[in-house]
Amino acid sequence: MATMQLQSMQHAATPAASKPYTIFDLLETPKVRQGFAAVAGKYLSADKLIRLAVLACRRTKNLDRCNPQSVLGAFMLAAGLGLEPNTALQEAFLIPYKRRAQQDGRWVDVYDCQFQIGYRGFVTLAHRSPHIQTIQASAICHGDKFRHMMGSNTMLEFEISLAERGDLIGAFCFTKLTGGGETATVLPLQEILKIRDKSETYLALARAVEAAAPGSADLRKAQEKFDATPWVLWLNDMAAKSAVKKHAKWLGLSGDPITAAAQVDTDGGRTFDVSAMSDPDVLRQAITDGVLPEAEPDDETPKPAALSAPDEPGTILPVAGTKNRTPVPVSPTDDGFGQID
Repeated sequence: MATMQLQSMQHAATPAASKPYTIFDLLETPKVRQGFAAVAGKYLSADKLIRLAVLACRRTKNLDRCNPQSVLGAFMLAAGLGLEPNTALQEAFLIPYKRRAQQDGRWVDVYDCQFQIGYRGFVTLAHRSPHIQTIQASAICHGDKFRHMMGSNTMLEFEISLAERGDLIGAFCFTKLTGGGETATVLPLQEILKIRDKSETYLALARAVEAAAPGSADLRKAQEKFDATPWVLWLNDMAAKSAVKKHAKWLGLSGDPITAAAQVDTDGGRTFDVSAMSDPDVLRQAITDGVLPEAEPDDETPKPAALSAPDEPGTILPVAGTKNRTPVPVSPTDDGFGQID
């Protein structure tokens, strides 16, 4: 159904047979506007979604070069979750990824759009949830006071150190449920690093640093790009986001948007077909039932195609798990996060 709809949109949006249609062409079609209206809720109107889509495609490097269907699907997904994409709120992010594909018997660069949810996006959804009364999350560092116990005497205590706070050692997310009860998820450093090392952005840039010749200009450029990634700049916030996401999956609140968000957040990997989300029926099934359309296999692993990183310094951890891999020169894109209330 989604493919047929998009083929119809493509035919209607193409101004001339020789000119490929773009995301801007799609956004002008009645079918797309009707699709936005079908999934828009009380947090985002269809008109606002169209405005956000146009602004994001104009301001985000390479987003207008992405497969228009993937961009449209990502916007529909943001609309279904009620999160503003690519705005100062940092709730959700549409990220262009470049990969190599064969067209007419030759290899070319193609761009796909991927969808990521920011730290603030998860917190926003948690505050909206009728099942969650309060939510708290934080990185845990050396010098902080932290105690957690499970069982008949379940408890969690946390006090952040305001002076001489050391390196990251873990993260946690704690919730009070509306129906009563308290739950918490605690991630040790080792698990946080495993999550970090699944990020294509982080790994690709780490490999580029490793492959560059010592003292060379290539090394300086690669190091600058690596140091601008959120897993370096905003390590503590990324750790807290990982705890929130893990906790949301553990809660298993059927039909709750925060559970759906934990399923569709890609964290720098292509895990489902974003383009299919342009079909309102597929989108509703993904959000309510957690059923995601499978992604077609890539000719090569997608690589982030543009830089968009926050500018607040953070703690730098050693690069882990990057030995003996082919270096891939890329420019990173990832999401940035603010502090949880």
